[in-house]
Amino acid sequence: MPKAIQRSRLAADQDPEASLGRLLGPAFTDYRLKFRAAEAGGRPSAPLHLDVDVTTACNFSCPMCPGGQTGQKFPGLTKGLFLDRDLYRRALAEAAAFGLPSLRLGLTGEPLLAEDIDEWVAEAKKAGVLDISLITNGALLTRERVRALMDAGLTRLMVSVDAAGPETYARVRPGGDWDALRENLAGFLEVRRAAASSLPLLRLSFVEMKINLAEREEFRELFAPLADYLSFQRYQNILGLPETDLGLYDSNEQAGFCPEPFTRLALYADGGLFPCCSDFGRRAPLGRFPQISLVSAWNAGRNLTEAGAVGRSPCRQCIASSYFTV
Repeated sequence: MPKAIQRSRLAADQDPEASLGRLLGPAFTDYRLKFRAAEAGGRPSAPLHLDVDVTTACNFSCPMCPGGQTGQKFPGLTKGLFLDRDLYRRALAEAAAFGLPSLRLGLTGEPLLAEDIDEWVAEAKKAGVLDISLITNGALLTRERVRALMDAGLTRLMVSVDAAGPETYARVRPGGDWDALRENLAGFLEVRRAAASSLPLLRLSFVEMKINLAEREEFRELFAPLADYLSFQRYQNILGLPETDLGLYDSNEQAGFCPEPFTRLALYADGGLFPCCSDFGRRAPLGRFPQISLVSAWNAGRNLTEAGAVGRSPCRQCIASSYFTV
């Protein structure tokens, strides 16, 4: 079988899986072993991870993000939509029945725009989900919200940064404030320290583009002392944008075995189910929940990827860009 496509690279001196294994125990270690086996082409009987699109609304308008470009390439994606809580609860009920170990809140928009997002976390915890993460731009990450998320059982907080200074940040994260972000991250660490807790782990991510690539090592030096781990990801021009001052570019990654449909499922804010969290995945709809169950959609999604090769379009176009990683 060809080598699985590498979706991200973690900072070499940080190992979130080892940390979470110590904090969450053997059940987490067992889940990650199953996840790696699935990435190698194994076929578990149900999804191991569910990406939940809390909302398509966002307080940023990032030029490289389909959420910030709604209507340009994804006309079917309604802006400002929030996932119905009852639909979320029905998904959690099915997930509890097959023992879903991992769930992430956030996909298209900014999940902290949901004022009750801590309740979403608590409900996933009650459903038996072991590893609960949330991905955010960090602008709304007040100390009060950090406390609520921590009390609810969040295990990972993933903050997208993509810059090492205010000028680049303003260009890649329009709507954001560099100083406010730094203050919010300091507040997160203060709250966690006061609670004498190691959870949630903090991940800071850096999507490599021509505009910010020169800041990569500066980003590492600046944020490695603050974060539990860093994630460096390769940007792919999913939107087909022309070259701009951002210098958007595609990875030269060669096609290989794509593990996404063998590990995860994505539930969008409109109830649509898709085989992965890549934006190319939206071109391969599997049905709408609850008209089709999570497991049935996931089994259909696995058929998009044939063992040993990237499967049919749109998977063939994607090469697992994976702006989001588990």
